[in-house]
Amino acid sequence: MRNYKLFLLIACLIATCCGMKAAGSVYLAFDDGPSGNTTTLISKLKAAGAKATFFVWGNRISGNMAAFNAIKSAGFSIQNHSYSHSHMLTWTYAQVYNDLKKCQDAIRNAGGGTPRYFRPPYLEVNSTIRSACSALGLTIVMPNVDTKDWNGASTWSIVSACNSLQAGGNALMHDGYATTNAAISSIVTNLKNRGLSTAQY
Repeated sequence: MRNYKLFLLIACLIATCCGMKAAGSVYLAFDDGPSGNTTTLISKLKAAGAKATFFVWGNRISGNMAAFNAIKSAGFSIQNHSYSHSHMLTWTYAQVYNDLKKCQDAIRNAGGGTPRYFRPPYLEVNSTIRSACSALGLTIVMPNVDTKDWNGASTWSIVSACNSLQAGGNALMHDGYATTNAAISSIVTNLKNRGLSTAQY
């Protein structure tokens, strides 16, 4: 019994020192598309074998249909990021509801299905926004990791931020930055080395 306990202790120490892999999935989420950058981002994701979720800006769909269709064709998830991408904290319920529904309709009419998830613009949420989401059947998704790509973060910083992702977590990135595109391969490789896969909403 003593030898068995010693064996377990040694095994635990080895696992800790060597970095035991954590099983599970994380979510790579990209806000603000579709854009002129979308097809490049999709190519990087496909090359890395990653799944992804695009929280799209409704009023950008009609002007970027090729990019929107590329997201669909790649099999990535398309979700709601509002129609106007406005600060909504001072809006009435009707204003919020109508904006989110307009985005729902734009995605659906473009063949992207009916979104079930919502990333609030500027990550701003209050009870009015929650109520409108509930009425539309939308679950609010807030990030666990903000890569700061929107604030000029370097590719290295974006990769480093994603290294802190844990199973079930999601990273905030954006469709529109070359630094984000360049980070994809390393992000996915590092996740795989930690025993984590990518999933989508």
